[in-house]
Formats: sequence, structure tokens, C-alpha cells
Amino acid sequence: MKRSRSRELRRIRKRLLERRAAILDVNRAARKEFNSLSTQDRGPEYEENAQVALADYTLYKLLDTQMQELKMIDAAQTQIEEGTFGRCIECDREISIERLRALPYALLCQEDARRRESEQLASGASLPSL
Repeated sequence: MKRSRSRELRRIRKRLLERRAAILDVNRAARKEFNSLSTQDRGPEYEENAQVALADYTLYKLLDTQMQELKMIDAAQTQIEEGTFGRCIECDREISIERLRALPYALLCQEDARRRESEQLASGASLPSL
């Protein structure tokens, strides 16, 4: 069982590295597009300016979302290096392989994630629990 979990964790680590590389590739292309849109000459028409502003905002949000995911992947990589990957940061129990397959950078086991989400809903907070 330990050997099987270890093998599966290696697969998940590989997926994290592949996802990180893909995000960086998309991020580079999006930044290039963002810079291109930012330096374009813009006509006085309101509609065109609104479209450019919407495109700018959309690209900005995409880059922001990607950066957040990169931070989570990097945190998982740190856990891998420290030998704590796949363990809940609250109770120190193993996070199920099924959960890690679905959310490779999960920090909490299913039980603690549910509890935290319930607490956040009760308090009106909107922070995600991974």
C-alpha cells in the first residue's frame, strides 16, 4: 500500500510540474498579448475603448488567476521537498489519493476542508479551503 501511494504521489508531482510549465507558457503568451493591447493606438470611439478595457481586464484576471495557481503549485513542490506532501496541514493525516488526483495542491484532508468551509460560511468569509 505504501509503495502504491508513493508511486501515485510521484505521478501527481509530475502532473504538478507539467501544469506549472503549461501555466508559464500561457502566462508568457497572455503577457505578450496584454502588452500588445496596451501599446496599441486607440481611437476616440467609446465602444472600441470599452472593448479594449474589457480585454485588458480579462487578461489581467487570467494572469492573476494563473499566478495564484502557480503559488499553490509551488507550495505543493515545497511540501514534496520537505517530505510533507499529501498530509493535511491541520490534522497531519494523509490526504486521500483521490482528493490529490482531483486537486493536486490540496492542503487539507476532506474532513478538515469541509469543516473549514462550514466555518467560513457561518462567519460570512469567502476564503477557499484547499
